[in-house]
Amino acid sequence: MITKWIQFTVAAENSAAFATALRVLEKESKVEQGCAHYAVFKVKDSEGIFTVLESWETPETFEAHRVAPHIAQFKENCASMILEKAATSLEAI
Repeated sequence: MITKWIQFTVAAENSAAFATALRVLEKESKVEQGCAHYAVFKVKDSEGIFTVLESWETPETFEAHRVAPHIAQFKENCASMILEKAATSLEAI
């Protein structure tokens, strides 16, 4: 299982557009082969901090996700909005 926690910081004026893009990303990612879990969140009481929690069944399905067309579209649409990004690999205990 591949599990990632990704946090994004965007400017407050981009918050609504970024949230919309993340909801689209979530919808499209959840139907991908090998997706065990995919959820997007906004940090409460923050206009510009978002997080994604995702789990993939195998390294191959995670890699297929990383190169999926909707990921490329998200990057194209949102790269200029992102002020900071941090990704953490998680493992079950």
